[in-house]
This record gives sequence, C-alpha cells and structure tokens, in this order.
Amino acid sequence: MCACASLSLRLYQLTRPGYVLGVTEYDDGVLFGDALRLVTGVIPYRDFTMVQPPGGMLLMVPAALLAKVAGSAWGLAAGRLLTVCADTASVVLLGVLVRHRGPLTVLLASGLYAVYPDAIVAAHTFLLEPWLNMFCLAGAVLLFDGDRIARAAPRLAWAGAAFGFAVAVKIWALVPLCVAGLLVVASARRVRPAASLAGGATLGLGVPLLPFAVIAPVALVRGVLLGQLLRNVGGSRSPLARLADLAGLHLLPVPFSGGTLVVAIGLIAGGCYAVAYLSAGRRPAPLDAYALLSAVAVTVMFLWPRLYYPHYGAFDGPFLALAVALPVGLLAARPVASRARRLLAPAAALTAVVLTTAAILQVRAESRLSGNQVAAAADKIIPAGACVLTNDSAYTVAADRFYSDVHGCPAMVDSLGTLFTMTGGRAGEAAAAALRPVAELWQAGLERAGYVWLTTDTVNQIPWDHRLYAYFRGHFRLAGLAWPHHWSNQDVPRPGLYIRD
Repeated sequence: MCACASLSLRLYQLTRPGYVLGVTEYDDGVLFGDALRLVTGVIPYRDFTMVQPPGGMLLMVPAALLAKVAGSAWGLAAGRLLTVCADTASVVLLGVLVRHRGPLTVLLASGLYAVYPDAIVAAHTFLLEPWLNMFCLAGAVLLFDGDRIARAAPRLAWAGAAFGFAVAVKIWALVPLCVAGLLVVASARRVRPAASLAGGATLGLGVPLLPFAVIAPVALVRGVLLGQLLRNVGGSRSPLARLADLAGLHLLPVPFSGGTLVVAIGLIAGGCYAVAYLSAGRRPAPLDAYALLSAVAVTVMFLWPRLYYPHYGAFDGPFLALAVALPVGLLAARPVASRARRLLAPAAALTAVVLTTAAILQVRAESRLSGNQVAAAADKIIPAGACVLTNDSAYTVAADRFYSDVHGCPAMVDSLGTLFTMTGGRAGEAAAAALRPVAELWQAGLERAGYVWLTTDTVNQIPWDHRLYAYFRGHFRLAGLAWPHHWSNQDVPRPGLYIRD
C-alpha cells in the first residue's frame, strides 16, 4: 500500500507540464550530461570537470545509451522514470527492514518516507539522493537480522558492498557506513565481522572508482573532495529553517513559526523515545541505535554547509522515518493490558489519517508545478550537431542539442562545478588572479562555439571580466529565447540564445 502511494505521488509529479521532457533542475542536466559524455568516449575528471563520484553516472549509462538512439531529452526522461522506481524501492526496503516489529511499524516507516516532501522533491528527476537512499537501505537490510547485526560473513560483505557503492554515488553515505561499522565492532567485538563489512565496502567503492582514479587521480580528488568540501565551509545561516525543511513543515498551512514547531516536534520525539526504551527496561538494539545515530548525524551534517537545497533533505528521510517508527513498534510489540491494547487500533487509524493528509498536501503542492519547455523553440534556432556552449546543460539536454558533430567543441558539463573546482571551492571569495584561469577556459570555449545559451545564473558561474565580455559582445548576437523580463545588469550578457555573428 505504501509503495503504491509512493509510486502514485512520484508519477503524478511527472505528469505536471514540462516535468518529463522539460527543464526543472540544474543538477539533472549536469548529472545526466556526465553519463552522456561517458558513452561517447569523453572521460570524466580527465576531459571535463566532475564534482561527484562516478556511481550515479554509471547508473545512468543505460539511459545515456538510449539517448544516443532516441535523443537526450528522452534519455533523461528514462532516467527520471528509473529514479522514481529507485525511490519507490526505498519504501519497500524500509518495510522489509522493520517488518519484524509488526505492521504498525511497517506502516509508519514506509508511509512516512512515501510522503516525505524532500524525498518527493528529489524524485522528480535524476538526482542522486533517491539512488543513495536505495543502496544505503539495501546495505541496512543485509546488515541487520531482525534487531541484531547479522553474523554471516558473506552477508556482512554484501552489506558493505551496498554501502560502498552508495559512497560511490555520493560521499554522504560515509555517515551511515561509519555508524554501521561502529555497531558491528561494538556488537561482535571481533575482527572478522568488521573486516567483512570493510572489505565489502572497499570493493563496492573501489570497483566503480578505480578506473577514474587511475586515469585522472588529481582531478578526481580536486573535484570530488576539495571542491565539494571547501565550497561548503561557513556553516548554516538559519539552522531552524533547515530543520523545518527536514521536518516537512513547509507544506503545512499553519500560522506558527517554523522554529516553534521544530522545537515542539523535537521534544515530542525525544519524549517518545525515552518512554519507549525506559518502559522496555533495556538498551536500544543495534537497529534502533543505527536509526537514531544516523538520523542525528545526517541532520547535524545538513546544518553545516552554507549551500543547501531541498532535495538534499531526502537523504535524511529514511533515518527520520526509522527513528519515529521503531520506538512505536517497540511499544506496540510489548505485552500490554487489555485497555492499552485497545488503543493500538486507534493509533494505527490515526497514523493512516496523518499519512493520508500529508499525501493530500503533497498532491496540492504538486498540482502547481510547471517545468520550462524549451525544446520546440530551440529546435528552430539550433541545427542538429551544432556546437553549443552553455552554463546550464539541462537546457541543451532537454532541447536534444547536447551532442555536437563539431571537432573540438567544448566538453564542459558543469559550469558551476568547474568554477568551484578551479578556485578551490571559494568562487565567491576568489581573487581576480584565481578567476583568470576560469575566464580563459570560457574564452577558449567561446572561440570554438557556434552558439551560446545563457541563463540568469551566469553572474555566479562565469567570471565576466572585461576581456571575456568584450570578446562575447564582438562575436555573438542574440538569436532568441531571451529572458522575458527587463535586464538591468549591464556587466553580464542578457540571458538568451546567441549565435556567432
């Protein structure tokens, strides 16, 4: 039931105008563009900047191969559908993980993730969080046998492999992997189980990573580690706002402040946890510890970076769902008096009502969505096979103009990631001397491009110094798809599609 609800919500999201073939996100154009480059023989890290580990790109290879036949827009559409399936699989895996705690626990864990707002946001296109969650949950299902750590070494090795590949998708998976490792050491107090988990994790991460580490080790480290970490130094400016987002409060039409509700929810959750385990008269089992420690660690992790987007919160979804569902399951499984037992049915009914209300609120929010449909207009201006340079690859992917037949056409996919990587993660604070190599890279790209497609974000992605802007104005003219509003910033080009003059 929860899986069907999850699939329905996510598929309904894709029915909104422009959400299958249009532009809805910057990141999906970059992530899918990496896979498109790979299947044409252009090597990530060596031939162009890539700021994520290669796991997500490798997962999209089948869709990228389809794009060579059906076009990049339909390839991305296939990737979006696969991502919906991956996120729905996470709902099923949550149910499998907690099924020994009873149907109420399954309903809570799977149902909460099915309607979790940030998870649904992340599943609207090809983003990494749904795949990250699926592999982390697969690792957890293999790691735990009921409430306890599994004893079989092969099973622990496979659990490690799942967690390791999750790290190859996004390095955030190191958090639940480390929590799992600590629990294995604490539970077994022997070297072999921990070695099995570590060996599997090493293979899960090493197999997809090794070829690129051999080809371009310095570029891989610079893009994936240094660029990602340094660009997020500074801390959160509004921790309560992020906590409110993680709690899904932005969907609630209530007059209370987010901070008030966050504090109230935290106190209620903490109280429920204390009651559940104190009344049980025992320490939390390894599964309970895994859920709670991971939820706290991931939540704290999201309070640190200065860059934060709603789909990031999807990674916290499974751990928050487990942290809520497991104490309830513990209370429901205990022998209770007949009067208390009669409360279980109303509790289950109340849970169903809450989840249904959350689903209705989500549908209401989704009904207002609309993507940017640009393919038809771009087809009339850009011939197939032309060399197009853009600061947002999502547009060329959606318009099926990502590929070029022109020899030497720039291979850049991620303009923002390129800027962060080349400036050591400090793009906004970089001195003119540090920005100069980035400007020279764009200058070389402009000299080869026949078309330039710019969006409103160029001021934060391209260092428009006098020389670069002068070359652009002298060699390109606006051909169409201009930004419809008044453009007052004379220091950067107006957003639109430009053709070489």
